[in-house]
Amino acid sequence: MSHSCCQLTIEEFFRGREDFVPLYRALLRFLRENGPVTVNVNKTRISFQRRVRFATVSAVTRTGFVCTFWLKRRISDPRLRVEFLPPTNYIYRFTLSDPCELDDQLRLWMAESYHVGQRQAG
Repeated sequence: MSHSCCQLTIEEFFRGREDFVPLYRALLRFLRENGPVTVNVNKTRISFQRRVRFATVSAVTRTGFVCTFWLKRRISDPRLRVEFLPPTNYIYRFTLSDPCELDDQLRLWMAESYHVGQRQAG
């Protein structure tokens, strides 16, 4: 997951793409089911963190979002693409086009990812 220092508001990020704001708000509510979430909006992405970043909206496409989340174990699901970062980090990517795709299985993974994001720095 890349880094950017330019901080924006949600309104600035979605300028010209306001029809995606309801999908963003649904995702944020979904992530906050686990507890408090800090939102960092940059020029190229929106990141969600506890102590560290655990999930992102890494791109906005014509039909929705490319999202990522971080786990410390490998999982398999046809909707996920995985990147392994040794020794034990897995970054999962999926597309999100509709709030109904925020299902129970994704809820479990996001709860686990949220927990990973609470880790101590260092």
